[in-house]
Amino acid sequence: MFSLTLDNAAANEVAVKDVIKVFMKKSPLVCDGLFFHVRCANHILNLIARDGLKQIGDAIWGIRTFVLAVKCSPPQWEDFIKCAEECGLSTTRGLSLDVQTRWNSTYLMLKDAIYYKDAFDRLYETDKKRYAGVNPSDEDWDQAQILCKCLKRFNDITELLSGTLYPTANLFYQSFCEIKALISEWCSSANDTIKRMTDSMNTTFEKYWKKSNIALVVAFFLDPRYKKKAIEFYMRKIYGPLLYHGKVEEFIVVVKQMYQAYASIPKGATGHGSANGVDPKRCDIMEEDDDEDFQNYLHETHGLVDEGETSDLEKYMAEPPLRGPKTGSNKFDVLSWWKSHQEVYPILSVLARDALAIQASTVPSESAFSAGGRVIDPFRSRLEPEMVEALICTKYWVAASRKDDKKGVGSILNDLEVAETLIANLTLEDLEDKV
Repeated sequence: MFSLTLDNAAANEVAVKDVIKVFMKKSPLVCDGLFFHVRCANHILNLIARDGLKQIGDAIWGIRTFVLAVKCSPPQWEDFIKCAEECGLSTTRGLSLDVQTRWNSTYLMLKDAIYYKDAFDRLYETDKKRYAGVNPSDEDWDQAQILCKCLKRFNDITELLSGTLYPTANLFYQSFCEIKALISEWCSSANDTIKRMTDSMNTTFEKYWKKSNIALVVAFFLDPRYKKKAIEFYMRKIYGPLLYHGKVEEFIVVVKQMYQAYASIPKGATGHGSANGVDPKRCDIMEEDDDEDFQNYLHETHGLVDEGETSDLEKYMAEPPLRGPKTGSNKFDVLSWWKSHQEVYPILSVLARDALAIQASTVPSESAFSAGGRVIDPFRSRLEPEMVEALICTKYWVAASRKDDKKGVGSILNDLEVAETLIANLTLEDLEDKV
């Protein structure tokens, strides 16, 4: 076994150590289990976003209250729709109420509210006395714009790393580097509210960044669109021009260590599985301007390949990055690429197969966005363990297939709520009859 992806529960630290001991007795782990424990990326993103939102509750109070006032009163909703029509806005989009335990719902609420800003302003002008206490200020709207942009990146990356039909390990490092760059930019904001939010986010980010598994950086390196050039680009961005060279060299030492571990495995001890091409929905990590800088750096004049290079790793690093589909997206079928190049890189392709099989996230996005809730409610408290397992598994299987079929997170969550309601209304006898 190469790795195990778990959430960030403190108990998992002890559990992983025990699991490693058990595995080491039966069969040596790669590099003695150094890369075994992978922390769930979506749990980390959830903690970062949640800690940031805790700091700015007052800043979005006005918008949240105005949305609540309009949504919860049929007469006021009719007035709002009329104002939206007068402003030339679509009335089919609607407004979303947020749930404070689900940060993505706050993002959706702000996104919809910003779209209808002119309608809110017009509604306020029609009855200033009624809405005097909840009308957001211009500063509130400006802060909402910035916050919405921030949460959109979190939302997009959470969905990207939750994919079930394509590898996600090679997408982790770039995703988190872009989040880090965004947080660093906003930490120097002149807006005290935004600075307070991102300072909190940065503290949480640094805590988990230090604990992140370097095997996920190796997976990024083993995407032929990136290689060492991409590692240099992001390490320079994060550590600065003075420190990044040392960080890159430290990383290459780790890569060589992993490569040597695989080179020492007898031929025939590991087989090549099949890699079927998939065409998942596109989700881009980078903004257009950032991506242009990244592409220019990747494809700067590259040295000629030395025909004297002998090892897979040396040949791979000597070749320039592949000019494939846009970087930062899941459109490129990295598994098929390695399958077609396994004769060129017989050892490195086995390492790539294992590294790219790492799950960046333990849960699909709809679970990451969930407030949790009880799996067993009073109607199902006496179910056999097998039935509970079946309910949980089928819930996630259906959700995963629907999500990867280009369904949005909101649509999936609605489907799950309907399904859970139907299941809760079944009696124990009904459920047993289905088995």
